[in-house]
Amino acid sequence: MSFRVLAVVTLLSCAGLFTFLSARYDVVQDDAYISLVYARNLANGDGLVFNPGERVEGYTNFAWVLLLAVPHALGLNAVVAARGFGMLAAAGLLLYTWRLATRLSSRPRDPTHLAAPCLLAANGALAFWTLSGMETAAFALLVAAGAARYLQRERLDTAVGVLFGVAALTRPEGWMFFALTLGHQMVRLLRDADHRRLSLPGLWVAPAWFAGIVLPHVLLRWLYYGQPLPNTFYAKTGVSLTHLTHGLRYTGDFFIDYGLWGLALLALAVPLLRARTRSRAAYLTLLLLANVGYVTLVGGDTLPENRLYLPVVALLAAALVESARVTLLRICGRHLAPAAFVLLLAAVLVVSVTGPDADLLHARSASLAHNAKLHELADFANGAGVGMDLLASTAIGIPRYRTQATVLDLVGLTDSMIAHHPQQLPGIHDDHILRNYDVTYVMDRGPDAILFITGLRPGTPAERALFLSQRFRRDYRVTYLQDHRPLYVRRGGPPHQESLFADGHFVECYAEALAVMHQDRARAMTLLQESIDVGPPDFAMPHCWLGRLFYETGDFEQATSHLRRSLEVDDTIVMAWAHLALIRTMEGSGEEAVTMAGTAVELAPRSHFCRYVFGRALLSAQRPAEARRELALAAELGGAQSTDALYRLGLAAEQQGDLQAAGAAWTTLLGVQQDHAAARQGLRRIAR
Repeated sequence: MSFRVLAVVTLLSCAGLFTFLSARYDVVQDDAYISLVYARNLANGDGLVFNPGERVEGYTNFAWVLLLAVPHALGLNAVVAARGFGMLAAAGLLLYTWRLATRLSSRPRDPTHLAAPCLLAANGALAFWTLSGMETAAFALLVAAGAARYLQRERLDTAVGVLFGVAALTRPEGWMFFALTLGHQMVRLLRDADHRRLSLPGLWVAPAWFAGIVLPHVLLRWLYYGQPLPNTFYAKTGVSLTHLTHGLRYTGDFFIDYGLWGLALLALAVPLLRARTRSRAAYLTLLLLANVGYVTLVGGDTLPENRLYLPVVALLAAALVESARVTLLRICGRHLAPAAFVLLLAAVLVVSVTGPDADLLHARSASLAHNAKLHELADFANGAGVGMDLLASTAIGIPRYRTQATVLDLVGLTDSMIAHHPQQLPGIHDDHILRNYDVTYVMDRGPDAILFITGLRPGTPAERALFLSQRFRRDYRVTYLQDHRPLYVRRGGPPHQESLFADGHFVECYAEALAVMHQDRARAMTLLQESIDVGPPDFAMPHCWLGRLFYETGDFEQATSHLRRSLEVDDTIVMAWAHLALIRTMEGSGEEAVTMAGTAVELAPRSHFCRYVFGRALLSAQRPAEARRELALAAELGGAQSTDALYRLGLAAEQQGDLQAAGAAWTTLLGVQQDHAAARQGLRRIAR
């Protein structure tokens, strides 16, 4: 087989594998919609803004935003376009990885260099982010292209300056990679007499082009946004023990997944020790180690699956291939080395594909669930008519892209007040990279709805700190987009006066209790009681959760006591009404249960559980027609009680004498749960 045929077959195989992995891990990230919002507003003439009228640079990918403005201006589907741009960039990256490997090697035409794009094709994290709608693959391509051009010419030139200049517009790290390239060139100039031909005037060609590309953007930022750095820098960047801990964990995960458990860095020593490749290997090593240091110090990423390391995976692949080629040639000899190399490559590819697979699938599922919550929030806001003009959350892309509402970012990525003037409250642990918040400012703006992406459990410091606000506790209540998708909505009436509780320890107890509830019920109950003891008297949720936990243990007396206490504090606690109604139904107090369940449904009409409890209470109160309506809605909404809702729907139809409907409900139930004895008995009963 000729080298050309081998190259074509290998690259086509790489494309096939990468396409398969991209489809396997396919999900669009919410953060991609932030860029899409800016791009749409730019195309529509509203400017480079997230919310019209608010000049805040809540993005770090200027060139990507400009690119996405094009499909918006042409009336095309910009989400599809962003994903298409990502695939094109990934295809280019595979080719440039091969070129990098040949530029690094002392034998550039050796066919073993085709292994480098194979390593990238098997990189599931790259596949995960390529179709994410974000700039990750494009930035990685620009870095690889700039590095390959520099290694090819062994000097800075116009193309190097342009490539790294566009990279710096695509991600801020582009500045770092160009500065390191310039530094490497200057060291070579000073240390190697063979490179004296690189005159100082020639050394400044690339920096001039780089500056000509990036400095206008810096000036634009200063004039348009009034800040020297992106707003996101002020909102989340920092160096602290928390950042370092997160960063070390993030870096360790990357090297376990794609760095041969850290051995990849040691492999760089092979080309570094060889005189013929030392300078080029030192350059790639410099870029790799600088990226490791940067990512570790800034705390890694709030997004999953190695995103911040993908810009250097092409460099790492090139170095690994050259190291393996040289090492196996010395160990195995010229005749056995190719076979050994193929076997080693096959083993590495299998590990690369299968090792992180479960984590990538989990990340995809989590991202899909995350997005589903945001799409439901957008649907809720769009269907609410008037009164949903301001939404607040820590996940903001999809709600802003899909609604006309203004969206307030609780952690300040797209809000300059929170980013530049964060409020620190006692007792709130800043154990998160996104640690900024300003509760008073958020409550002054009065969002119509506030979504916690983790559900009822407040995750970030910005979410936990809200509970210290009297206005939040008294002016907002919980409804449900679905049972596991709660939403805080503003109550009607005049707002309360603000008073911040003195210490946030109570909400830290509350948040921890919700986190451990399914693993350690006793610990959760202790934490909830502590939250009650040290917290403000108008915080009703711990009482409700204690009541629900006692209900699950069968202690209805204690459950009733805590549930009623929660309603004495706040009569809009949905699940307190629903669980009390369920208890009263089981105790035979049908009409009282109907009233309670009806209140729960009024507060949360989209809740499967509330509809189920209402239907069950109506059935117990001998009101089968109304029960059928509620139980059918409960089954349609779906949830933990779906099978029981179908069974009781059949009972309600049977009570009305509608045996055909009863049979249909029970048959549907048996299609879901074949061993449901009561449904089978019901079918036999109506068949007589």
